[in-house]
Amino acid sequence: MKSLYLFIFLILINTSLFSQNNDHYFKFNISDRSEIQTLTKIISIDNVDGNTVYAYANDEEFLQFLMYHYDYEILSTPSLVNPKMSSLPDEIRDWDTYPTYEGYVAMMYLYDSLYPNLCSVINIGSSVQGRALLFAKISDNVSTKEPEPQFMYSSTMHGNETTGYVLMLRLIDYLLTKYGIDPFVTYLVDNMEIWINPLANPDGTYYGGNHTVNNARRYNANNKDLNRNFPDPRVGPYPTGPWQPETIAMMNIASANHFVMSANFHGGIEVINYPWDTWSRLTADNNWWVYVSRQYADTAQANSPSGYMNALNNGITNGYAWYQIAGGRQDYMCYFQRGRECTIELSDVQLLPPSQLPAHWNYNYKSFLNYIRKTLYGITGSVTDSATGHPIEAKVTVLNHDIDSSEVFCDSLFGKYYRLIHGGSYSLQFSAPNYYSKTFTGVVVNNDSTTVLNVQLRSTSSPIVKNENNIPAEFNLLQNYPNPFNPETTIGFDIPKSTFTQLIIFDALGREITTLVNEELNIGSYQTKWNAESYGSGIYYYQLVASDYTETRKMILLK
Repeated sequence: MKSLYLFIFLILINTSLFSQNNDHYFKFNISDRSEIQTLTKIISIDNVDGNTVYAYANDEEFLQFLMYHYDYEILSTPSLVNPKMSSLPDEIRDWDTYPTYEGYVAMMYLYDSLYPNLCSVINIGSSVQGRALLFAKISDNVSTKEPEPQFMYSSTMHGNETTGYVLMLRLIDYLLTKYGIDPFVTYLVDNMEIWINPLANPDGTYYGGNHTVNNARRYNANNKDLNRNFPDPRVGPYPTGPWQPETIAMMNIASANHFVMSANFHGGIEVINYPWDTWSRLTADNNWWVYVSRQYADTAQANSPSGYMNALNNGITNGYAWYQIAGGRQDYMCYFQRGRECTIELSDVQLLPPSQLPAHWNYNYKSFLNYIRKTLYGITGSVTDSATGHPIEAKVTVLNHDIDSSEVFCDSLFGKYYRLIHGGSYSLQFSAPNYYSKTFTGVVVNNDSTTVLNVQLRSTSSPIVKNENNIPAEFNLLQNYPNPFNPETTIGFDIPKSTFTQLIIFDALGREITTLVNEELNIGSYQTKWNAESYGSGIYYYQLVASDYTETRKMILLK
């Protein structure tokens, strides 16, 4: 029978009676999960439930699958009968309807018009068929770049997984209409730059035409699964062939920005899927991912009927433990962009009936907001040049912890870094080309709180000034000058023997805020400068630690 089907299949393709634009949706059983490693290179696996695999394939992929001689069952692709659609903003904002494509675009630009100080709509490119790929950028001063973390939500890379599409459009509406009214929303918008892309695969969603989501399909117009099309840390840059226009647009916007945290929304099951998808080994921050995913799922469960968001490990899963894929956006964002992204599956039904959309909003909106807030936690601060105060694109490494590109970098404009990490005590190293590195030990982080660590690095081209003719007889820490100062002061010290030397700055509460010197020094008298432009007026202390010598002095910053 299978050979007969293969023969008929080949005839249909050769006579053009078989559609070249079809999604084949089917299921089959495997005898061992190791088979997934081969199958995931051929077909687009949608779900693995025990030994039953649910998958999609285009014509070429399905033909390859048939060569493996699995018994399979063709399934009906998700569809809706005359789904409620609207192009009118007032009807769309009832949130129990799907927007037409024109209605979606109109809604996005309406927000841009109604909230010009809070919202800017950005077209990052076009789909294969020329539909717009739109982001709403939301911040309290949206036209001004500020030293704030960037966050991204994106939905419906698989065009027939539409729950997140409407929920993200509604989240944009919620953030804008609640700003200045809801303290939590106001806090998020005031302290972050939030990017939301409701529809990442418009050609797939509107495969049946701009006025219906019925017949929505998983793939884009070129028969490609966009969530298998990104560069992969294991497989390489082109896991499924050339990058699609939608993929390129998303890669460009990710590279042009500095998204600290993100998520992409799917459907077909209810679970939070965290990295890696491509590797069996865990991320450096697996404990953090479990903590964050668990909070999302627990909050969703607390706001929904029994049974919602409890798939796999009670609503969360490591991606590889579920099933392996290559070319997913989650792993791309984490590995190549050094962000933190997970995949959130919002509904068991891929093409959710529109009447159920309001309920799924109620299940998830608190989790949406709480997940965004996680971007503000962990270790953060700025890295600047000790002489000029200019920002540095430094690399921040958590020693004896970071692997697989989990290190983060400061942004180029402000020198700000954001290291999301599970509670604990860590050693951090700050490094940059042409600068002396600095290491801080005992940096304590508590879950759901922020540890601020600002750092100044000294350029290798502007070393500490040393008086070569002076050979001091003893260690000595001199009073800074000028004192009081604003914003720069000079600190001198004497070193009578070659030794490892540290010069550390503390605030009035005795908290270490930066280290000016952290290296082996030869005999001599030295001077170094501290630029305190980013600090407030008050009393500060500087401490010299060299060999068995320690001395501390006070200085005053007056602005």
